Amino acid sequence: KENFLLKHVLGFFSAFYRLAYKLRLKLYTMGFLNKVSLPVKVISIGNITTGGTGKTPTTIELARHLINKGFKVAILSRGYKKQNINENILVSDGIDILADYEVSGDEPYLIAKSLRKAIVLSGANRIKSAYSAIKLGAQVILLDDGYQHLKINRNENILLLDSSKPFDNGYLLPRGELREDLECIKRATTVIFTNSKDFQANESHINIVKSINPNAPILFMNYKIKNIRGINIKKNITVDEGKKNKYISFSGIGNPENFTNSLKESGLEVIQSVGFPDHHDYEYADIKKVIDIAIKNNVQDIITTEKDAIKLEELCMSAPVTFWYTEIDVRWKDSNSLEVLTRTC
Repeated sequence: KENFLLKHVLGFFSAFYRLAYKLRLKLYTMGFLNKVSLPVKVISIGNITTGGTGKTPTTIELARHLINKGFKVAILSRGYKKQNINENILVSDGIDILADYEVSGDEPYLIAKSLRKAIVLSGANRIKSAYSAIKLGAQVILLDDGYQHLKINRNENILLLDSSKPFDNGYLLPRGELREDLECIKRATTVIFTNSKDFQANESHINIVKSINPNAPILFMNYKIKNIRGINIKKNITVDEGKKNKYISFSGIGNPENFTNSLKESGLEVIQSVGFPDHHDYEYADIKKVIDIAIKNNVQDIITTEKDAIKLEELCMSAPVTFWYTEIDVRWKDSNSLEVLTRTC
């Protein structure tokens, strides 16, 4: 009875959410809300659910591809859980990293750390960030998590769908995790099924995408762990070397199950997994909780994601166990996928 009541209450709020976002879309369509066209190429990478779909690794991969082709690239991120969401921060000027993760947010800092030649800006006002990037010489701008950011026109509108649950339970927030109705797939210029085991997705899910947007190319990608790096130890090991250990894993990302699965699929033995909320701000009590689980299970190694690792160094430096993080490779089914995604550049 309680679940029945809860579903109806959440459904009631989902209906208001639908009205609000539909009104916003209509105002942009009718021109009451203005869109801005920038004097550079713009590529948006985003999703339609609140869970993690791999936006940041995909953004890094696209940026690296464009940088290798000779473009000056800027990445604009909202900077979730940064100290002041309304303040626009220059995280990297393409030469030096100028802000830490507490000031910029974890994802912009990770992007800047991974791409030393990219301009990275963090802040809610992406138009302000965009013009700052252009002044710094940006030729291509990537909007990280930009699918619902309608104010800036874009040359490419890339939609990421997690292969395991691309549409969640089919309901809008807060009853489900959908940010928009599925008709929004029409706006995509390319659809990527991420976390696609063996580069495949459910045929019915693919058919839904094709029925809504028959013209958008559909790509498939997944991730492979390429290295395991120490956090409180100056040591890096290969995945094969890592198979000798037993691990407690933990993460504070949008889809912790995907991280755990990637560890197991790489042949790493995971005794227990601990999940924290996305963008979690770790405190010593959190780390102690994970350490206690490791000690209880007689495990000497704890492993997490690269995004989580940037917040942990001071917290785990004197821990009685070893903390590691994974570096991942993005892998594509088709070798020309990056060219498809950047075809207008």
